Amino acid sequence: MEHLSATDCIALVAVGLLAGFINTVAASGGTVAVPAMIELGLEADLANGTNRLSAMSSSLTATWRFHRAGVIPWPITAWLAIPVGCGAMLGAWAASRLNARGAELAVAASLLVVLALLLIRPGRWLSADPEPGPLTGSPLLSLTLGAIGFWSGFISLGAGSMALMALVLLGGQSLRQANVIKVVLRLVSSGLALLIFLWRGQVLWDWALPLALASSVGALIGAKVALGEQASRWIYNTLLVVIGGEVIRLGLRIDAEPVWRLAQHLWRGPA
Repeated sequence: MEHLSATDCIALVAVGLLAGFINTVAASGGTVAVPAMIELGLEADLANGTNRLSAMSSSLTATWRFHRAGVIPWPITAWLAIPVGCGAMLGAWAASRLNARGAELAVAASLLVVLALLLIRPGRWLSADPEPGPLTGSPLLSLTLGAIGFWSGFISLGAGSMALMALVLLGGQSLRQANVIKVVLRLVSSGLALLIFLWRGQVLWDWALPLALASSVGALIGAKVALGEQASRWIYNTLLVVIGGEVIRLGLRIDAEPVWRLAQHLWRGPA
């Protein structure tokens, strides 16, 4: 199935609104958009490529809104965009060689780590810090963001959450300021990855355009929330819901039998 009915188009617009809001307020709007397109009948590789226009449009809208509010530290953000962009192009190019099963396990494991970090010290993420320390492009942060950029181009799911973690834990930013920088970095990675998927013919425009337009509207709503006084709490709670839901969804799809056999073997010990 490649063409949308009127009902499917309405569903896609609703999904785009939600994905754009989530992308802006926290991260991982693709965890909503990509599975929805697959449920509507699109193959996984086409859903992955088609979603990149939506991710770019929502990030572009949010970036414009944050720029108008004067909250983007452009010099350091532009510098950090270099490793992110390079990583994203390499990741998108390598996406055709993706082992779907291994990718699901890797996504689930990485999201479990992010979820654990969120739950262990919630006060660290919710601390009100209107004047975060200056962000510097340390080698460790640049390398980490380059790897996250690769993941963003490769499969995207969880990349925004990982970028937030890197900017908070390695960059010393408040969650609110890290979210602003993350949006700009996601704009770069999504835009460059989109070029690769366009080149490979994996973007369906009749699906991508309504999803992208709706995502832009969702991003405008999300940007207003992300600039509010309770921004850190909104970002934190949205991250918990999205990441927790994605971990559960991926967990239900993992075949538990091999893991169960390994557990039995370890319990019984050597014969």
